[in-house]
This record gives sequence, C-alpha cells and structure tokens, in this order.
Amino acid sequence: MFDYIVVGAGVVGLSTAYHIKRLSPDSSVLVVERAHAPGAGDSGRSAAAFRAFFTNSVNLLLSNSSIEFYRSVEAGGFDLGLRFVGYLFLADRRLYGELKEGLREAERLGLEFKVYEPGDVEELLSARVRVEGLEESHLVGAGDIVEGVLAVKAGVMDAGKLVEYYYKAGLSAGISYSFDVEVEGLIVEPRRPLGIEGEPFPWQDLRVSGVRVRGGREVRASKKVVLATGAWTWRITSKAGVESFTRPKKRQVFSVRALKEPLRRVLYAKGFNRYNVAPMLILPRKAYMRPVPEEGSFWTGVSDDLDRPFELEDWDPRPEPEFYVRGVLPVISLYFPPFQEHYPHAMWAGYYDYSFDGLPIIYEPYESDLIISCGTSGSGIMKADAIGRITASLALNLEEAELYTGETIKVKLLGLKERASGAEKLVI
Repeated sequence: MFDYIVVGAGVVGLSTAYHIKRLSPDSSVLVVERAHAPGAGDSGRSAAAFRAFFTNSVNLLLSNSSIEFYRSVEAGGFDLGLRFVGYLFLADRRLYGELKEGLREAERLGLEFKVYEPGDVEELLSARVRVEGLEESHLVGAGDIVEGVLAVKAGVMDAGKLVEYYYKAGLSAGISYSFDVEVEGLIVEPRRPLGIEGEPFPWQDLRVSGVRVRGGREVRASKKVVLATGAWTWRITSKAGVESFTRPKKRQVFSVRALKEPLRRVLYAKGFNRYNVAPMLILPRKAYMRPVPEEGSFWTGVSDDLDRPFELEDWDPRPEPEFYVRGVLPVISLYFPPFQEHYPHAMWAGYYDYSFDGLPIIYEPYESDLIISCGTSGSGIMKADAIGRITASLALNLEEAELYTGETIKVKLLGLKERASGAEKLVI
C-alpha cells in the first residue's frame, strides 16, 4: 500500500512523482513502469527539442516555465544537454498565417524573436527559397519562403538526461520505482464496502484504489492513482469506462548524416547562435530538421495527420523507410536540394499522444481518486516540468499549481469543464 501510485516512468510521470514528493514529503510514492528502465518509451524516442513559442497562451506558459526550470538544473551542475540553437520557422504564406498568433503571444510575454528576409535565409542556410516555379512545389503544396521567424528561447536537449535527472532526484527524495511491471487494468471498489457478493454496484460511491498488473497481482493506493501513460492511456482507461480524450498516432524520425559539403554547410550554418550550427528548422507542411552536430547529422520528420490512423501498433513501433522517401524527402529537398544525395543512416518511431486541442489533459474523472495526465501532443519534453507540477497539485487536491517561474495556474484550466480556450495551431 502506497499513498500515491504513478503509472508511467516517462518524463511526465517522473516529473509528477517528483513534485508530489516535493509538495508532500511524508507521502509514499510508487512509480510503476512496463519497461526495464525509466524513459524507455516515447520519451526516449523524442526529437527532444524545446521552444517557448506557441499560439496558445497556456501552452506558452507551460513551456516557458519548464525551460526556466531546466536552465536552473543545468546551473546547479546537472547537464541536460540544453543548447539554445533556436527554432527557425521557414514560412511560406500558409505557415506564416499560422505563426501570427504565436508572434503576438511572444510579444505579449516579451520573448525574443528575430525575423529574416528570404534573401538572408538563402545566404545563411544555403537554402532554396524561391520554389513556386518548380513542379515539386506544386506536387507537395509548398510555396516560396516569405519570411524566416527565429524563436530565440528554443533549441534542443538530451531527453535521456532529463529522464535521468528526475529519476535520480526521485530516488534521493525517497520515491520507490518498480520496472518490468505492466499495468493491465484499474481496481475499482466502493469507498464503503458492504461485504456483499457482486460489489461494486452502480449505486455505490466508487473509487480507483489501485492497479492490476500482469501476473494477477494488485498494487493499491490509499490516496490517488495517477496515469501518466502517454499514448497508452486510452487503452487502460477504456476498460474502466473512463475517457482519456486523447488518441495515439505514430511519428517517425529519420537521421541523415551530412556527409557532403553542401549539406554540412547547412548543418554548421553561422550567424544564428553561439554554437555555429543551424537552428531547429521548421519547414512548410510541418516538416522539420533537427540539428545533431555531435553526430554530424539532422533528425528529420514530417506530420502526416490526415490518413495516419489513431492506433497502437505495439510497444516498439517500426519506422517505415518508404515514408522517408515519399513523405519527408519531397518537402525538405525542395528547400535543401543536397538531401537528394543522402539517405537515413538510422530511423525510429514512437507515438504522439494527441489531445483534441493540442493542450495537455489533466483531470480527475467522476471524483474517483484517479488522476489522468496525458495529451502532450508531441511537446511533452518541453512542458514536462510544468505538467508534473499541475498533475501533482491536482493529486494533492490543490486548486492552483505554482510553476517554477512563480506564476500560478488554476488546475481546472487543463481539465474539461473549465478548460482554457483556443486550440494550439503549432503542433509539429
């Protein structure tokens, strides 16, 4: 018996457990995880980029606060691999229209961004910015670059090191961890059992009192069970008649080494940051190029929203080489032709846990002592600390959560009944 059980040792689950223990040091906390180690699921398959640049003000608050916390961790001597290389949106007319709200939010908070004319982008990145006369432009539906927008408070990090930080901090705080434990369902029981055969009955006051794990064992919580299980949440909650309001989609990353000089000039572009590497590049059609200078490569990908089903293939989804050839390469090679002479040397796949509006979902259904924390929509790494603080506050029956930057946020803003308005438009 523990006070709190957190299911999932990805970055959100680890952050949540850490902040429960921080806020309630005398509480016993157990984290259970189906994998053999923390962060072995989708957290470890992330592109591990971060940005204080969103169109929704709540998302921006969560990311900005988390980034500041990560900065403080590094200042304290724990290397998270933070590199503020920036996010450079190479926007055609369609993408620029989506950026406008993000620019307004950045200005409101005083966050720095820079604007580059197409000629500057062409010179600094050796990019092809005028493409509308090309057949490929019409085929993929992407146009000339009309502006480059650089979000300065943004960059890349090491997801594994962030996982390691929260795990070690949790161990030091007295959190218990149990790996290779697969949760198969929730234990639902009456708050006041009558000892009558057939319980629980629909008219009883029910609560989630623990989890059932593979092998028939049960693990119980006296206070709350927290599901921080990402893309797998809906599979667990649906068995208990609870909706997670999220669904999983496979997302794929393809690593391409810059073997030849034309592509190396792109990777090691000067003038954007102190590292003299390219920023995280966001292209039209939601394609991206994430610089990995220590490998001499780019991690690339693209969102395939329509026609990619909501489904879980298995625990270890397989990347599709053909998807790079037909889905990723046509977009990135339109603006960076040297990619046509390269092929991925590595690839992997994971899941995005999509919410209906691109904001996290953190709520307690039916006052059941079950806390659901999911729906990070591809930005869990960059918002994990704030999400953990809010989830912990809800688990501890607090109405507000205090973020690292000192702002407070009402927990119900990420629930359902009084949810923050406005869908996020920059889900990449």
